[in-house]
Amino acid sequence: MLVIHFINVGKGNCTIIDFPSGNLSMIDIDDSRIADDETSLTDPIEYFKTNFKNRSLFRFVLTHPDMDHMSGLDEMAKVTISNFWDTEHNKTFDDDDWDHSPYKREDWDRYLQFRGSTANPKCLRLYRDMTSDCCWTQDSVRILSPSPALVRLSDGASEDDSQKYNHLSYVLMVQHAGVKVLLGGDASVETWEDILTACGKDSLKANILLAPHHGSKNNIHENAFKAIAPDYVIVSVAEGVDYDYPYYNDLAKKKVLSTKHYGTMQVNIKDDGTYLPINVERNA
Repeated sequence: MLVIHFINVGKGNCTIIDFPSGNLSMIDIDDSRIADDETSLTDPIEYFKTNFKNRSLFRFVLTHPDMDHMSGLDEMAKVTISNFWDTEHNKTFDDDDWDHSPYKREDWDRYLQFRGSTANPKCLRLYRDMTSDCCWTQDSVRILSPSPALVRLSDGASEDDSQKYNHLSYVLMVQHAGVKVLLGGDASVETWEDILTACGKDSLKANILLAPHHGSKNNIHENAFKAIAPDYVIVSVAEGVDYDYPYYNDLAKKKVLSTKHYGTMQVNIKDDGTYLPINVERNA
């Protein structure tokens, strides 16, 4: 059985996948808003300690270098991590950028350490359709993005471009027993166009979609998303943030499940290909 946990961290991301192989993966982490809303949000680090006690991470995937996808990384470094997936980019911070910031410099510093690491974790910079028995082929994970062209696009974009680092976001297709789950990271419109052009619309078909960029309408590529044609759309977003849910309601064949309404969610994909019900923390 493949088990996916979509953690309710607010307007950030944290997904934990327990593969049938025994490999445990975390895609992004964000604990930056927990102190502001301790009653409804889930601390991803405490969740990991409770549900995966004494287990290590086979891989940590940082979809892209925005702080709402790596807050808590310094604390997670106490867990043994075998592989750390990263992307090529030129992002930096000035010392005064941390003044009055909701994020911690320690997490960025830990990220920089991981970027140069060769073991525990081993830093891997991976592109579309790369494969390796050691790292992900056994877990039926396909990398749809980034491509080298998207990394170049990001590198050439202005720092004023709000999508600069979203262009190179990892987009991953996870499959088990015929059920496909598409993890959109913060992929930009240009990212989806690149995937659609290079891979074709059939590559995007999925049963479940984790909406890119928390459901923002600025990251919607209608042709790509029509090709996905998901039964369910899961949106990781905070209360009070009202993104383009009418679009996703039209897109999803069955239901949109937002963490701000349903809390942390768990999807159990059984070996016979069934995955319902999707377990939610609370009802809306």
